[in-house]
Amino acid sequence: MFSWFDELKASVEAGIASGIEAGFKTLAESFDNRMGEWSKVPEPAEPYRLIRIFRPATDRTITQDNITIEQDSWKIVSYGEKKVLLFEIPEPEISECLLMCQAKVKTANLLKPAKLVLSVKNTGGWGYEYCSGIKGTTAWHISTLPFHYKKERYSGSITVSVEFESVGVFWLKDVEILQAAVKPVDNN
Repeated sequence: MFSWFDELKASVEAGIASGIEAGFKTLAESFDNRMGEWSKVPEPAEPYRLIRIFRPATDRTITQDNITIEQDSWKIVSYGEKKVLLFEIPEPEISECLLMCQAKVKTANLLKPAKLVLSVKNTGGWGYEYCSGIKGTTAWHISTLPFHYKKERYSGSITVSVEFESVGVFWLKDVEILQAAVKPVDNN
């Protein structure tokens, strides 16, 4: 009896749902594009140079719980979700540069990824993290975290940490902080 009304209602609902979906898709794409530009790491103008290296024989981690030294590496054991703060370095003295944290890592029995994290706060106090996640059991390999530092965006020290989402073991050695000048962008 009211089939025309039901059809009209279904058509309006489909139009609204389609419009909302298209709006969210456009918003998400716009956000992804802006965030991509924000977090994009430009090319270095020169080779990276070592500014700091951390080794178990000469350096202590900030967090000490469940960290032992095994041969020439730190062995970090996790029994659940936790953040292990390892090292802190002062912010660079130059206004803009590329930083890279590079470390040799291996893992055992990680049910969920553990992340090697390089973090810094912006001038408003918000934290930014650049991370590399590793899951399962892995052999020694090099993990790198590039970061585009601009003094007007960030303030304070830069930290290196490991974040666990589950139980497991994370070994770490030869943690290097590298720095390079930023290659000028050609806007032509």
